[in-house]
Amino acid sequence: MPKAIMSKQKFINQWLRHFAKSIDKKDIEKCFVNDFIWHIFSYGLLAEGSFLVGNDARSAYDEAHKSDCIFCDMFGQSGVTDKTADIYGSAESIDRNVKELYVVAKDYSWTYIKTHEGDLCGPYFMRVKE
Repeated sequence: MPKAIMSKQKFINQWLRHFAKSIDKKDIEKCFVNDFIWHIFSYGLLAEGSFLVGNDARSAYDEAHKSDCIFCDMFGQSGVTDKTADIYGSAESIDRNVKELYVVAKDYSWTYIKTHEGDLCGPYFMRVKE
């Protein structure tokens, strides 16, 4: 098992700082249930068109450069790692093998989230627009 590089809480804080910086803290607190940060997408807190959902998100993830990423398995024992595993190489393999996974490029230029809700909520893909 890969060694954790940071706590899940630190990961969540950094993720919010990069991908939710345009959202009011009170709005985040209203939708932030059980550390499921993906609710910023499902609760409509981000501008329409600023992220992809479903198969569009899967395609964007498959096309993204993944050699330098951070992975956070919210329900697994590995925690937050920077070691890629074969199961994280494609959206299809993530769907088959992981219940809930957050992936970010190390430079926080993009994120992909596979939720435990399956196709009911997500997956989501977002690129940071500078």
